[in-house]
Amino acid sequence: MRWAEVRGHSQGIDRKDHVADCVGMARFTSANAGEMAARSHDARRQRAIEIAERAAWPQTTPQIIPEQPAYVAKRLARVREQLDLLDKQIESLLSADKVDYQAVERAARSSASLAEQERNLDGRPLPGSMRPRPERRRAAPPPPGPLD
Repeated sequence: MRWAEVRGHSQGIDRKDHVADCVGMARFTSANAGEMAARSHDARRQRAIEIAERAAWPQTTPQIIPEQPAYVAKRLARVREQLDLLDKQIESLLSADKVDYQAVERAARSSASLAEQERNLDGRPLPGSMRPRPERRRAAPPPPGPLD
């Protein structure tokens, strides 16, 4: 059957007959309206009971780790120390008589990774990821007192 025939656009199908023949359509009649209303009321009652039961459950709160700021500060200090050590290592590798460029590249990659960790731990956003705040207009001075 073509799409036009299903939609009732073909010349051989009467639109009213097509709608009457649809199998999946729900039909409310005076004979089944009471039953459907009872089902609806039962579903609403059941939903209200479920909501009341959920409200009686103990509320869970996320676990707050009080040591986290201290941990972040310690981790930030360690990362910064490692960055300093890597900078010294890169300088010594580049100042050698024969430069090992693979070792320099490995140290540079490690430095980039640590720099990213340091940026995250320090709470700095990526460049361009935050819009600058618009300048606030200063409030106008209050009007002078009444004229006499």
